[in-house]
Amino acid sequence: MAGNLQQRLDSLGSKAQLLTSRYEQLLAEKRVADAKISELNTLAERQKKEIDVLRQKLEHLRVVTTITPSRADVERSRAILSQLVRDIDKCIAELTE
Repeated sequence: MAGNLQQRLDSLGSKAQLLTSRYEQLLAEKRVADAKISELNTLAERQKKEIDVLRQKLEHLRVVTTITPSRADVERSRAILSQLVRDIDKCIAELTE
């Protein structure tokens, strides 16, 4: 009977050690996973900030592109200014005569 009790105690002891070992292993894995989660959250925040900056730059580029005249607009403006200068020169010539 005492031998049977000792066997049970030994069996319980080994099971307790196994359970403790598994717990420590899972705890270590959890710590690694928590560190990875923290790292990924930090990366996600950094990327969100970068996306916001890039969106602002894109919006600025859209505004600048909208404001910047096209080549055709520049040529048209030059033609109008040239015509106005010629008209002014004619007026000055008529006034001096």
